[in-house]
Amino acid sequence: MSVLSVKNLIYGYSKGTPFEKGALKGVSADFNEGEIVAVIGHTGSGKSTLLQHLNGLLKADSGDVLLNGESIYSSKDALRNCRFNVGLCFQYPEQQLFESTVYKDIAFGPKNMGLDETEIDKRVRSAISFVKLSEDYLDKSPFDLSGGEKRRVAIAGVLAMEPGVLILDEPTAGLDPVGKNDLLRLIVEYNKTTGSTVIFVSHNMDDVASIAQRVLVMSDGGIQLDGTVEEVYSQGERLAELGLDVPEITSLFIGLKKAGYDLGKTEYTVDGAVKSILSYLSERGDG
Repeated sequence: MSVLSVKNLIYGYSKGTPFEKGALKGVSADFNEGEIVAVIGHTGSGKSTLLQHLNGLLKADSGDVLLNGESIYSSKDALRNCRFNVGLCFQYPEQQLFESTVYKDIAFGPKNMGLDETEIDKRVRSAISFVKLSEDYLDKSPFDLSGGEKRRVAIAGVLAMEPGVLILDEPTAGLDPVGKNDLLRLIVEYNKTTGSTVIFVSHNMDDVASIAQRVLVMSDGGIQLDGTVEEVYSQGERLAELGLDVPEITSLFIGLKKAGYDLGKTEYTVDGAVKSILSYLSERGDG
């Protein structure tokens, strides 16, 4: 069931100037309840612009955005409802932190929702726990935290609004491998625990393969491919035309097949590759 839809979105920057550029050119897509969707594409393809339309931060020149079947443009209340139900974390969200304490930063969204202090407090403590930080952090200044801790606090501020749709723009950008993997696990856990839809932009094809259930490939302001990871990643030549590469592990499997080692279906993650290789070796009696 579709929880969020875009219908023929058209949007341009610097309209009426010599620098005018069409960022979205008739984009339509449905985002279903409870799925994890990755949006990928080369720089300037329209990914981040699309995300900013999904919670009304940007307003399309034409077209519509529907949240649970209602246009977010239909009224001020509809747009306000969208802002609280479609949570958006920008790239490097820690740069958005501004309050004097972690508690106040996480409480900012729920407070603007008009919730009472008891509910706000409950949500703040639940959100900080969910991102795997102790309540000891609540009295600290967000500016005294490490980069990874700031990222978690910023995400907690969005989670505290309990959005039905969570949108993340390059959530693992700038994180070390451990921090990246921890954050990817949190995203999957949030999706499974709450049943919320998660939409994220990433340049890392391995990250996409590890957690996404569906992939949208954007180029030149439009959606060029839409399918499962396997459906999209199997189109290596088409991805290359769009300025993208398949994960290294996928390239390895394609190379092994060309060399005469047929390990079955092409794998897109390291875990899947290990299982396939061990199974292949076992069947050959080499395991």
